Amino acid sequence: MSPKDISESFALSANTKDSKCLMGNVCRDRDLPFQHNVFNSSQFFFEIEGFESNSSPRQTSPPVFSKPMDSNIRPWYNNARKKLKKYMFRAVSEGSIEELQCLLVEVKERSNACRNMTVQDYLMKKLTDSDTGKTCLMKALLNINQNTNEIVKMLLSFGEENSFLERLINAKYTEEAYKGQTALNIAIERRQYNIAQTLIEKGADVNAHSQGVFFNPKHKHEGFYFGETPLALAACTNQPDIVQLLMDNRRTDITSQDSRGNNILHALVTVAEDFKTQNDFVIRMYDMILLKSKSRTLETMKNKDGLTPLQLAAKSGKLEILKYILSREIKDKPNRSLSRKFTDWAYGPVQSSLYDLTELDTTADNSLLEIIVYNTNIGNRHEMLTLEPLHSLLRMKWKKFARHMFFMSCCFYFIYNIILTLVSYYRPKRDEAPPYPLALTRNVGWLQLLAQVLIMIAAIFLAIKESVAIFLLRPSDLQSILSDAWFHFAFFIQAVLVIFSVFLYLFAYKEHLVCLVLAMALGWANMLYFTRGFQSMGIYSVMIQKVILQDVIKFLVVYIVFLLGFGVALAALIETCPNDSKCHSHSSLGAVLMELFKLTIGLGDLEIQQNSKYPVLFLLLLITYVLLTFVLLLNMLIALMGETVENISKESEHIWRLQRARTILEFEKMLPKYLKKKFQLGELCKVAENDTRVCLRINEVKWTEWKTHVSFINEDPGPTGTVNFKISLD
Repeated sequence: MSPKDISESFALSANTKDSKCLMGNVCRDRDLPFQHNVFNSSQFFFEIEGFESNSSPRQTSPPVFSKPMDSNIRPWYNNARKKLKKYMFRAVSEGSIEELQCLLVEVKERSNACRNMTVQDYLMKKLTDSDTGKTCLMKALLNINQNTNEIVKMLLSFGEENSFLERLINAKYTEEAYKGQTALNIAIERRQYNIAQTLIEKGADVNAHSQGVFFNPKHKHEGFYFGETPLALAACTNQPDIVQLLMDNRRTDITSQDSRGNNILHALVTVAEDFKTQNDFVIRMYDMILLKSKSRTLETMKNKDGLTPLQLAAKSGKLEILKYILSREIKDKPNRSLSRKFTDWAYGPVQSSLYDLTELDTTADNSLLEIIVYNTNIGNRHEMLTLEPLHSLLRMKWKKFARHMFFMSCCFYFIYNIILTLVSYYRPKRDEAPPYPLALTRNVGWLQLLAQVLIMIAAIFLAIKESVAIFLLRPSDLQSILSDAWFHFAFFIQAVLVIFSVFLYLFAYKEHLVCLVLAMALGWANMLYFTRGFQSMGIYSVMIQKVILQDVIKFLVVYIVFLLGFGVALAALIETCPNDSKCHSHSSLGAVLMELFKLTIGLGDLEIQQNSKYPVLFLLLLITYVLLTFVLLLNMLIALMGETVENISKESEHIWRLQRARTILEFEKMLPKYLKKKFQLGELCKVAENDTRVCLRINEVKWTEWKTHVSFINEDPGPTGTVNFKISLD
C-alpha cells in the first residue's frame, strides 16, 4: 500500500462521525502503531485536518507570523504514541461532542494505569500541546462553531471532576509568538461573552499578561498590541459588556501595567486612529473606564517612557483622542473632578471655561507643549497647537513676555550686524599699513579694534546662546535642526566665523577679512529669523525656507553631478599647450566648470570649444549639457518651486505658529526662576475637596452648546482674575 492510499484510508475513517461503535474502537486502537510499515518515520506528508503537529520545530528567531496561532495546515508524522492527543484536538476544533466524550473516557482510563506521574499531571499533559502550550480548551475557542459552548462545558466539567480545572483554565501559551495567552484572552478575542463569564466564575486569572512578540510588535501591522491584560483586550476590541464584567470583578487590577509600563488608558490611546469610526469607541471606552475607576490615578500614571496617556496621545500624533482628553467635561456632580475642563459661567452662547494646565505647561516635566513643539516625528503637531487650551496658552505667553524679549533680540542682532558690516567694509588705503593691534597710531585703528572687541563679545554670547538652544534646552537631531532649528544653527556658524576672524586679526593675518565677509553675509540673511514675529512676513519666510530645503537643495545635488561629469569630460578633450606657448584660457578644469556654469545661467559663450581635439564630439557634449541643465533642470526647479509654494501656502500659517511656539518656549527657558514664576499663567481653582489645580481661563463662544449650561453653571459671571476660585458644584 502506498503512502497516498494510507492517507486516504485514514482520512476516510477519521471523518466517519455517524457511527458510535467506531468511536469506541478508535478510542482503543488509536495509540496502536499502523500495521503498514511502508515508509520510515523521517518521511511525512501533509494532511488538511483539524489538529496540529507536535513535531513542528520551535522558532528561535523573531517569527514572521506566516501561520496564525491556530493553523489547520500542519505536517503529520507517523508517531502512534501522540495520536490520542491529536484526535482530541481535532474533536474539539470540529465540535465532535460524541467523539470527545469517548476520547476523554479513554484518556481517563490511561491516566489510572500511569505510574510515573499523577493523574492530574497525566491528564494535563494529554490535553496540552507540548510545543506551544496550547490546550484543548484553547483549541476549542480558536475554532468557534455551533457546538463550542457544549465542548467548553465538557472540558471544564472534566477538569473539575479530575481536580485540575484551575490548571486547565489558566494554562498559557509557551511559544515565543503568543507567550502568556490564556483561554480567557482567546474567549475575549473571539467575542464570546458567555464563555468568558464562565471562565471567570471558574477561577480564570483576570490579570494574566500576554507578552508574546505578536502582542508587542516593534512595528505597525506586525502584530496586535492591546496592553497584554484581558481587560485591556476587551477595551481595545470594543466589548463594553466584557469590560463591565471584568471591572465588576474584585480580582481585576484596573491599574495593572504591561511590559511597556502602559495601563489600560495608554493601550486605548495606542490603538486609536485618526478616523472617526475607531475613535468613537476608543473615547467611549476611555470614558467608561475612567468613570468606573472614580479616580484620576489612571490618567496620571506614567509608562516606562515617562508618559501619561495624555502625553502619549500627543507624542504618537493621535489628534482626536488628544482633543477629547484636553476638553473632557463631566457634568454629573460626583465625577466632575475627573474633568479637565470646567464651565464657570455663561451668558447666552458666551461661556467662561477653566482648562486644567496639569501636564500642559512648561512648569511640568516633559510637558505637553515641549512634546509637541520639539518632536519633529509628529506629522500633525501644528494642528495640535490649534487645540484649546494650547492655542490660548501660547498666545498669552507671547503677549506677556515673549514678544518683548523677541523685540529686544531683534534690536540687539540688528546693531550687531551694523557693527560687523562696518568692520568688514572698512579697508585701509594701499599706502597704509593694515590696522593691526601693534600699529594703532591712527584713530581709525583704535576704533576698528574697539569694534572688533565688541563683535567678539557679542559673537561669544551668540555662540553660547545658540549652542544651548540647539543641544541643551532640547536635544535636537538632524531632522529637528533642518526643520525647526536651522536658523539657530546659522546663528551659531556666523558666531564661530566672527570669533575665528578676530583671532586671525589679532595674530596679524590678512585672511581675517574673508571670515568677516562670510559672517556679514550670513548675518544679514539671518535677519529673516525675526520675520516670525509678524504673521504676514513670517508666512513668507516659511515659504522661502521650504523652497530652499525641499527644492533648491535637490536641484543643486543633481546639478553638481552633471556639472562635474560634463566638466571633466570636456576638459579632457581640450588640448594642452606647450610650456613655451600661450594656452587658451579654458585649458584647466576650473575654467571649464566656470564656463559651464555661465552657460547654465545664460551668460556663457561657445569659445570654450576652441583647442578641442574632437570639435564635433565636444559640441555634442556641450549641447547635451545645456539641454539637461538649462532646459530641463532649471525649468523643473521653477515648476517644483511653484508647486511647493502652492502646497505650503495652505499650511504656512500653521508652520509659522509652530515656529513662533518654539521661539516662545526657548525664551521662557532662558528666564531666571523668579521671572518664570512671575510670568506663569493660570489661576488656582479648587475643583473638589483636596483637589486644587492651576487652570487657564478662556472665554469661548459655543452656539451649539449654550442651551445646555443652565443646570450646572454659576448664577452670574464672576471675576476673571480670581485666585483660589472654587468651581460651583451646585
